[in-house]
Amino acid sequence: MSSALQGKTILITGASAGIGRATAMTLARHGAHIIALGRREPALLQLQAALPAGTVRILAGDLNDDNYLRQIEALAPEVDVFVNNAGVLRYAPILELTPEDCAWMFQTNVLAALKITQILARAMTVRKSGHLVFMSSIAAREVYRMASVYCATKHALSALARSFRLELQSFGIKVTEVAPGMVDTEIREGSNHPDVLAAVATRKFKPLTAQEVADAVAYALLSSPNCCPDLIELRPQGSF
Repeated sequence: MSSALQGKTILITGASAGIGRATAMTLARHGAHIIALGRREPALLQLQAALPAGTVRILAGDLNDDNYLRQIEALAPEVDVFVNNAGVLRYAPILELTPEDCAWMFQTNVLAALKITQILARAMTVRKSGHLVFMSSIAAREVYRMASVYCATKHALSALARSFRLELQSFGIKVTEVAPGMVDTEIREGSNHPDVLAAVATRKFKPLTAQEVADAVAYALLSSPNCCPDLIELRPQGSF
């Protein structure tokens, strides 16, 4: 049976690993053409090799680089769906976060995400169709110890998702926010603060997998034309 995503062009940021990679693999199986973005070209090449030839185009670079954004802008007229997935995280007690830590998270998780969404959404308004998927977090509505600034960035990203939805719905553009709880991905590998490691060691639930989050993205994109899943929250069983 033909999928509603057959032949659609889907641009995914942070596609070199974790949720982004799983989403690219999942949507490609539905017949979509994938434009995979990420900072690590070798990992993007591995993704490309894992799927049939011609399925995935890759574009390696840093979303904070204006030259890179101009390359993305050249692709914007052909993008039907944007999965706004790239993000960074630094766990630490709030009094120990450095200005550099905070700027790094806000720059990538909020400002770069806003810039690229504006670029792609402008092209969608011309066509009067499209779907924007924002990968936020349960942290967009809750605050956790040692994740203060990360939570703040996800609060901001969620507000942007709702703003795009309000302002673009008259153009026939859908906006979905996917908000997972803890996911088993590489994003936490750099967390070596002893308080963080102790908290993780006492966790009594199993994190979500990247595939479970990717399945939620596919659900949103495969919804009927008259149905827009505005917010999909995902929590690991037993994490309440």
